[in-house]
Amino acid sequence: MTDTIKVTDAGMSIVTNRLKDSGTTPHYVHWGIGTTAAANNNTAMESAGAHESRTAGTMTQQTTNVSNDTYQVVGTITCATGAKAITEAGLFDASSSGNMFLRGTFSAINVSVSDSIEFTIKAAFDQA
Repeated sequence: MTDTIKVTDAGMSIVTNRLKDSGTTPHYVHWGIGTTAAANNNTAMESAGAHESRTAGTMTQQTTNVSNDTYQVVGTITCATGAKAITEAGLFDASSSGNMFLRGTFSAINVSVSDSIEFTIKAAFDQA
């Protein structure tokens, strides 16, 4: 499977709201086992981890091409029950419900109970 990452339609709204100094901040990370490629119109995980809650990640600005052009969130999720193959991650503006800022799909990362994955999610802004 090809890695696919998309800032969602709702994510674009979050960006413009933040530019006008209102709205919410996407920093809640979640995982799932969905395999359909990420798309602009995603509003939720395809198959979210039912036993693991979203985790509040640490937000920073990073440099990809020019100073502070990248929004980064780092968050860790720990497997609560049963082995699973994690194939998607998303970034949300609330600990439950809320708006999906972005979603990514990737090759399976197998986890068992008590295993953790630290996600580093970056949204780089490009002037191209």
